Amino acid sequence: MEEFRIQLSDYQQNQIKEQLYKLIISEIENVRKSANLDFRYMNKKQTCRYLQVSNNTLDKWISIGLPLIKIGGSVRFDKKLINEWLNSLTN
Repeated sequence: MEEFRIQLSDYQQNQIKEQLYKLIISEIENVRKSANLDFRYMNKKQTCRYLQVSNNTLDKWISIGLPLIKIGGSVRFDKKLINEWLNSLTN
């Protein structure tokens, strides 16, 4: 098999790097949006994903003080309050 080489100027290499960077950033944003990581208020499933814990672990954390918001029959979790609660555990 013959080797095939392409030589690019510094400008061309930089253009390729810039395009790849933009593509990667765009894909990261798409994943964040599809995973609902950009929302401040989350349901239980989103909260488990955010904290990377099982539903059982989340229930245990709720029983020891993880803050939640009850609105009628709906439960929501505030990322800001969750982060403050987690930080309070390390102090």
